[in-house]
Amino acid sequence: MALTMSDTGAVMSVYSAIIEYDCNWLLLHYVSESPDELGLHSYGRDGLEELKTKLSDKAVFVAFYREEVEVDPGYIIINYIPPSISGVRRAKALVHSRRVGAIFKQHQTIFTVDDISLLTTEIIHQAIINPDNAFHPASPPIVLAQLPSQNPRPSPPHEDIAIYTFDSVKQSLPAPPLPPLPPLQPVRAPAANKDSPPKAIVTNMARRSFTATYAPEVQPPTVIPPVPHLPKGGSLFTNLLRRKKKADDSYDDMNVSLPPPTPPKDTTKFAVHPVTLSHSLPAGQPSNLQPLRHHRSRSMSEFAVISHVRGSDEVIIEPERYQTFTLRPSGKWSHDLPSDPEERARRRRELHLQREREEREAMEEEAERQRQLKWQKEEFERMEREDEVRRKADVEREIRRITAERRLREMLEKEEDERKRQELEERKRIDRERRLEEHRRLEEWRAAQARKEEALARQAEDAKRQEEVERKRRIQQAAAKVKRTKEEGELTGWITVQSADSLSWKRRFYKFVGSTIYLYRSPKDMPTSLEEVDLRGRVRGLREWNEGYDYLEAIAFSFVVEFKDNTDNWSMFADSEEEKYAILGLFKMAAGL
Repeated sequence: MALTMSDTGAVMSVYSAIIEYDCNWLLLHYVSESPDELGLHSYGRDGLEELKTKLSDKAVFVAFYREEVEVDPGYIIINYIPPSISGVRRAKALVHSRRVGAIFKQHQTIFTVDDISLLTTEIIHQAIINPDNAFHPASPPIVLAQLPSQNPRPSPPHEDIAIYTFDSVKQSLPAPPLPPLPPLQPVRAPAANKDSPPKAIVTNMARRSFTATYAPEVQPPTVIPPVPHLPKGGSLFTNLLRRKKKADDSYDDMNVSLPPPTPPKDTTKFAVHPVTLSHSLPAGQPSNLQPLRHHRSRSMSEFAVISHVRGSDEVIIEPERYQTFTLRPSGKWSHDLPSDPEERARRRRELHLQREREEREAMEEEAERQRQLKWQKEEFERMEREDEVRRKADVEREIRRITAERRLREMLEKEEDERKRQELEERKRIDRERRLEEHRRLEEWRAAQARKEEALARQAEDAKRQEEVERKRRIQQAAAKVKRTKEEGELTGWITVQSADSLSWKRRFYKFVGSTIYLYRSPKDMPTSLEEVDLRGRVRGLREWNEGYDYLEAIAFSFVVEFKDNTDNWSMFADSEEEKYAILGLFKMAAGL
């Protein structure tokens, strides 16, 4: 699953902008049909809500996001894989997200969701600070575990026993190793041998007791002494006070554990003392500071001392002996009253005087307290008034400052507006003058160009007139020469002709006889002419290419013979300029122009 990035430069520039606090998120998507090419989809700086608006439920996206906090923000890569995506594409997207994490090295964790509602700042923050539980919801996960049976079967060491659900995102993870469950204890202790000492049964209490709830400083005992089995029927005290038992009953038959053996120094009986807890002071400190308390009973043996005589079935019940204490009364009963009436009267007077003195002192203290309260109240009111005056002065001073700043700002704004208006008017004036100057220069240029064109036109007209005069002169010279000499060589020659109904030029040998022109294929074919035309009175004129025949401009020594009877004109060109004017002279002489 090779991953390629279509626009690496743009992606890394946006990534650098996120690290430098210019942006705080970017979004990658698959840019083509190939599932192995990622490209930049979008980026922004308006936080998680803007990022969520760019997501679609029909495509896979990979986002790089920076937390929106000022101090020590976290960086996270978010995989958004909708539920409609197939399993193969989902697996590829997870692999590609890890490779994107190798490119974006600033991230702290990779977070995968399939619903936009899971993208909240709280969930993302929890995923950043606790990457191991990035897929766990805020509520406790649902743990599905099989309770042990009577014959528990050991489970495999790597068996998944927990399934964590995160709304629509579900993922099975290997559960952490759980502490082994304590072995189940029977309700009654199994029967033990007479020679073996009994063992204490430790029971884990699942429910909280009253002491654990309201007196947590008192630690419960870790070992509870065994309680002898009570036969069915009768009440508790009836069973305790029972003196005789059946001869065939025994503790072995009743499956009850025996109490521990009798110590060596006591051969007649043994006692099971109650288990109590009390907080004692360290050695060397007086213990009368700790109040005496009776603790909650945890064994039936606390209510009595059960003694057994070895080899006897009799049960002797003895009440438990408590140590008693005597406390001296307090108050008016703390001293013995004298028997003398005068002494009692004297004591009454002293008590009366003492009571009056105490009442007077109490009244004075109350008056002093009232004066102190009144002074404190007056002082508080005075401070309140001073604070109010100071607040009013501060408010007035702040109002004056704000007013002065507003006036100064308004004045500066007016000055700035006036300056801008003047600058605008100056620019308009300069632009107007510049346009006028440009218009004037343009008009001058146009006038100069018109004069040049007129001069060129006059020159062209003069040149054309001179050319026409020269042309006529040369034609007349050629015609006069033919009339003067009348040699056959002057009346024949080669010419290239194209008629209006022909698309090609044809090379012909011509011969003028009087007013008729004969066209032959060659001098050898003169007995048979190809064309014979009488030119007298039929020729309208002899034209050059610039007289409406522009297609002859590129052909040197060309001219046109126009006919009056609307027949096709002849386009001709000679081999040289002299031959051209010689032929024109022959046409002029034959046509009588």
